[in-house]
Amino acid sequence: MTKQKHSSSSNTTQTDIPKNVRELMTYSVRPYWKKSALFFILTFLGVLCWNASTYTASQLINNLSVNQEVTDSAWVIVGFFAFFRIFDEVFWRIGEIVMRSYKPQLVERVRSMLFSATLKKPHTYFVNSSSGRIAHWINQTTNSVDAVINNTIWGAWGEILGLILSTIFLLTTHWSLALLFAVWLILLFWYNSRRGRRFSKLVAKQSDENSKASSIVVDSISNSTSVRVFNAREHEEHVLGRKQDDIIRTWRKSWKFGLITNAVKGQSSGVVNVLAISLAVWLFSKGTIEVGGLALFLAYFNSASSGLWNLAWNFDEYYRQFGTMQNALEGLSSEMERSVFDDYSADGIIPSSVGLKIEDLSFAYPEAKNDLVVEGLNFDIEPGQKVGIVGHSGAGKSTLIGLLLGFYEPTSGKIIVNGMNAVEKDPSFIRSISAYVPQDTSMFNRTIRDNIVYSRPTASDAEIVSALTKANAIEFVQKLPQGLDTLVGERGVKLSGGQRQRIAIARAILKDSPLLLLDEATSALDSVSEQAIQKALHELMKGRTAVVIAHRLSTLKHLDKIVVVEKGKIVESGTHDELIKRKNGVYADLWKRQKDGFIVE
Repeated sequence: MTKQKHSSSSNTTQTDIPKNVRELMTYSVRPYWKKSALFFILTFLGVLCWNASTYTASQLINNLSVNQEVTDSAWVIVGFFAFFRIFDEVFWRIGEIVMRSYKPQLVERVRSMLFSATLKKPHTYFVNSSSGRIAHWINQTTNSVDAVINNTIWGAWGEILGLILSTIFLLTTHWSLALLFAVWLILLFWYNSRRGRRFSKLVAKQSDENSKASSIVVDSISNSTSVRVFNAREHEEHVLGRKQDDIIRTWRKSWKFGLITNAVKGQSSGVVNVLAISLAVWLFSKGTIEVGGLALFLAYFNSASSGLWNLAWNFDEYYRQFGTMQNALEGLSSEMERSVFDDYSADGIIPSSVGLKIEDLSFAYPEAKNDLVVEGLNFDIEPGQKVGIVGHSGAGKSTLIGLLLGFYEPTSGKIIVNGMNAVEKDPSFIRSISAYVPQDTSMFNRTIRDNIVYSRPTASDAEIVSALTKANAIEFVQKLPQGLDTLVGERGVKLSGGQRQRIAIARAILKDSPLLLLDEATSALDSVSEQAIQKALHELMKGRTAVVIAHRLSTLKHLDKIVVVEKGKIVESGTHDELIKRKNGVYADLWKRQKDGFIVE
């Protein structure tokens, strides 16, 4: 067997999913902080120029009102006004160029991180979670990060700068006007932030209901055949309708909450505007401010009032997106798959042979810790040995395969692989040296070629054809319209069960690993195809260690050893000939009771 270098991804740094929105935004921006700083500096200069242009306009009014004619000084002020207005636009456009040069990468960095971290989760996470909700969380969080960035760069940042500079420039008119505006600003921000935290929780609840609705949609579409067979279209619509009622109720709660907040903001804006204008007119009547100062006040205060209202909406949008992201992060955050990988050989070369030793291995699912599915297993598999695992349904056979592959962590015991405890290592330790063919073969919605080379992406067409030939699959593949480039549909729905299983066997053959794990690898094949596949599998198993689960006992009779498991415990072990001779033996009874080669339950 050709030695290969393992392609484990465990050597890369594991990325944990951020626990909160602050950590998420910090993660996304960190590589681009210099460009972000440049953007904010440029836009600050743009806002400064905008406010300075308004100030120069007020000075022009004062100049004209005093001189009653256009003087040279008036033209100088016009020149300053032109400079500020032109460079306001220049700074913003340069800032936009800077931002757009990295914003897509910043946003997609979040999607990549969430996707990568989710793939590192333990098998139980995917068993207990809906793929629709997981996909919704990842995509919704990415979209929310994009919305927060847009809200910041094109909304909140400019409004905040405008409000600060407006307050400063209002001081040039009269301190009382600036004080009135500053007090209103502080009180409104305090009120908005206090209400915003509650609003964010309501939005998080709404987002959670949305994710559940997405789960229902994906689940129904994935099982569209069952929906049609059982004429259950109306039932599925009803299931989604009930969830939509929940969404509408949570939406109404957040809408009513926001309505009250907006009413307070709007009424306060009207009251403060009346007070400010009355104060400004009174100051003008007393000669405290000039006509240019009055014009400056009206320009700044109206602009600032509008800006403050817009900023309040910006903050509402923040709380809305923060609630959505927090809900997704909580859904995506859970225990990560153990990652303590260290090379099992100095150069990372896959060994040519593998020996297994199971020591006192026990396992219980977390939700039923007192119910051991596997209990105290002890047996050895020598390098190159072929071992069959036999037992009734529910005996713990497939769970044992799951433990070997690191899908589950044992409750107790060891799995020794070439003298090393696989339980203490990264799951990729054993996955990189094994080829697995499951009973229920699921395929990617990609081409047949893509699905086969998934086990070895560098394989040539000749190697692919050879693997298909050995798996007795080349004939049906060649008859397809696009051959190897035929799309198989979601989960391989365009192929029959037997065709999918032969593709899975070809994928395992192509991987060329020293350890084979076969869980009912021929269960979906007809008798003629199975005979051909069994011959290919026996050829493939030569020189390799193999663990084979099968209900069809005839497929196990030529193996080196057969282990009989009942209720998670080993009750018998030996060769087929040895076990068949035992009086009142479990295996002998199974052999007698089988029909058409299958165990009769």
